[in-house]
Amino acid sequence: MKTMYLILGLLAAALLFLGFGTTALAFHDGGVAHCDGCHTMHNSEDGQSIIEGGVVGTTGAHLTLGADPGSTCLSCHEGSGTFHVFSTNGNNFTPGGDFYWLTKTFAWQDFGTTITRNGYSFGHNVIAADFGLVQDPVLTVAPGGTFQSAWLTCSSCHDPHGKKINKSGPIVASGSYRENWDDFAGEELGNFRLLGDQGYRAGPGFTFVNRPPIATTPSPFGPGRNETDSSHTDYGQSMSEWCGNCHTGFVAGAGEHRHAASNQATMGPTGIDSNYNIYVKTGDLTGTRATAYLALVPFERGTSQPTNTDPTSTQGPDPASNVMCLSCHRAHASAFPDAGRWDFEADLIADSHPQDSDAGATGGDRIRSYYGRDMVSIFGAGQRSLCNKCHIQD
Repeated sequence: MKTMYLILGLLAAALLFLGFGTTALAFHDGGVAHCDGCHTMHNSEDGQSIIEGGVVGTTGAHLTLGADPGSTCLSCHEGSGTFHVFSTNGNNFTPGGDFYWLTKTFAWQDFGTTITRNGYSFGHNVIAADFGLVQDPVLTVAPGGTFQSAWLTCSSCHDPHGKKINKSGPIVASGSYRENWDDFAGEELGNFRLLGDQGYRAGPGFTFVNRPPIATTPSPFGPGRNETDSSHTDYGQSMSEWCGNCHTGFVAGAGEHRHAASNQATMGPTGIDSNYNIYVKTGDLTGTRATAYLALVPFERGTSQPTNTDPTSTQGPDPASNVMCLSCHRAHASAFPDAGRWDFEADLIADSHPQDSDAGATGGDRIRSYYGRDMVSIFGAGQRSLCNKCHIQD
């Protein structure tokens, strides 16, 4: 009987993804999904636990199918490919990054001194006990804020129920994909990537005050599953403000000696847009705006209209574009400290770590750390930090 239910469930899911019927949706496509996709009322079917290796009547917090919310999310989102965020080898090249890197520790010799980098420094340490992901062992609160690391899980940022404030009707589709903004004009779409909205309860007594960003990404069924310079998330505005729900002190104007990052951190007044557009690599300033976009150093277009974003655009910034948190960091995790998009501590990109020769490295980690790019082949052995894409000090 369980096998028959599973087959029927898979067939139903296939029909939903194929879009049969005018109101068919994929699982929690912009809004709340069917409840028993994540929760179980009794955790039993024909007298057996529906959780592999589970005990009848025993469930996770909030009757979740996993031991905790993060485990429940990763029960579908673990692995490689579309919608997955936790691979076994770092080959998920999606914009947010791969939690794989949290499981790695690298060490190497530098002038006779052993340098060690621990995985917990590579990103957001989401708690998912079923998958071996645990609380940050060093930081107790979010840098620049008060959100506690003991609360951090997937649903700290993503609202699995897809709630959206001030909506005018039911959510009909995801708000993440550029084509939807044309196909569903005048209808209600979900927040980008199901990010928690204003008032979202991200932790005990902790609610968000800022709304999710304006951004779109290519359809996951096309080439957009791997981030490239011509297939990437295109950011409109308010990414930094949303990150500021937890990292308040890092938003521009909130504290001293912080790199500018907000809707107000426009690139035009200081000529950063021009720098970005002409910079190709160290020693090469022959670039043009039409082909200047570098997915390793994204920016916000400075627009509140999703229809003004284009995830296939290779166009660089204009004066109204702005720097955001994700210009330098990944949202989930990366191969580098502080979830950096590149190794902030390396003078030369060629000297970034991990190297495949590092203790703890797996063959291919070096290439995968830059999303499949052989950085020396593309930029040359003399390429310096990608901070220079905006600042040209090399």
